[in-house]
Amino acid sequence: MAAARGGDEGTKRLKLYADMMSQPSRAVTIFCRLNDLPVDVAPVYIHRGDTKGAAYRAINPLGKVPMLEDPWVAGGADGDAGSGLRLPESAAIMSYLSYRFSDSVAEHWYPRVDSVHRARVDAALHWYQGNIRAGAMRVSFHKVVAQRLGLQGDERVAQDGLNTLKLALSALESYWLAGGSRPFMTGGAPCVADLLCACELEQLRMLQPQAHGLSMRQILAPYAAVRAWQLRLRAACEPHYDDVHAVLMKAVAAAAKQAEAAAPLAKL
Repeated sequence: MAAARGGDEGTKRLKLYADMMSQPSRAVTIFCRLNDLPVDVAPVYIHRGDTKGAAYRAINPLGKVPMLEDPWVAGGADGDAGSGLRLPESAAIMSYLSYRFSDSVAEHWYPRVDSVHRARVDAALHWYQGNIRAGAMRVSFHKVVAQRLGLQGDERVAQDGLNTLKLALSALESYWLAGGSRPFMTGGAPCVADLLCACELEQLRMLQPQAHGLSMRQILAPYAAVRAWQLRLRAACEPHYDDVHAVLMKAVAAAAKQAEAAAPLAKL
């Protein structure tokens, strides 16, 4: 990524701890690339146990990704000048970067001037957490991701997540996208909530009908406005959208191959 525009700030680089199999990590990474921010990605691999290790816990005791490290500001827990900032939570990270590099980040991603529009984006961010993420994450985790991490998924939790997701998709279609008459969740251009929601739904590609009796295509089939919005968002974020999702797509291809190989055995 090239340095951000605007004086000496462009020479000072920040660090983003991220795993490209993490939905919020992908959203923040795409955001940084789209806005040409001076942020370097430090890979953290959840499936290898990195987030549980002492080295990463010393950086982020919460043990989650993404995590932004800005050593150029006063922001430590004790407030000491020069202590730097370590900031968790994807929505907070993108909001912070929008103000930190206001000359670089397009206003539509997270409004700083229009307080009414900013309130709408904030509302969409809060809604995303308890609806799209709460539903899709439980489906993808308990159907697919748990097994990748050597854990046991819970079908009851997955079904509860699917029910939550269907309600969320209906609200995304009817309310946030106004039945298809609104191009993006808060207006005519994408905001950070669009990016988070889209990256969350992309994780559903891991579902294989042969193995899970469910697919992303089946889940999204009833929601034409949502599918059209996905395509618009992806186009608005290229070439970074596909590039950042390359790791996920590789995992999807591997999962499909594994499901196809296991299908004949299941019939024996």
